[in-house]
Amino acid sequence: MTVFDIEVAKRFKDLDPYDHVSNSVVIDYIMEARVRVYRQWALSDRSVIGQVVARQEIDYRRPIEFDLEPLVVRSWVSHVGDSSFTMDFQVMDHGAVAADAKSVMVCFDVQSRKSRSIPDEFRSKLLEHLEA
Repeated sequence: MTVFDIEVAKRFKDLDPYDHVSNSVVIDYIMEARVRVYRQWALSDRSVIGQVVARQEIDYRRPIEFDLEPLVVRSWVSHVGDSSFTMDFQVMDHGAVAADAKSVMVCFDVQSRKSRSIPDEFRSKLLEHLEA
């Protein structure tokens, strides 16, 4: 299995009234990690990687408090279907799991506004890094 460890900075504006990172911001951290994985794969053409989030699951394990130490978002591909794929994530804060997450992504054709099969170039990257 290929695991990508992506550092993501905590920002002061991410805090909620209890001085923890807001639960809604964790989705931003996950999206940032996913986009940076695509960049590592040298894929940025939306006609190749165009997709929408079909499902997002997050289990919050512990609060994330603000400090200057970046989070590490661990990312891996756990499933590849015909038009969809799943990436799993662990949001790590100081070496401890703060959240577990799963994103189901569906490839999307902007013109027809419908799902489509995963393009070959993107599929090959997903399969190359699929969890064994």
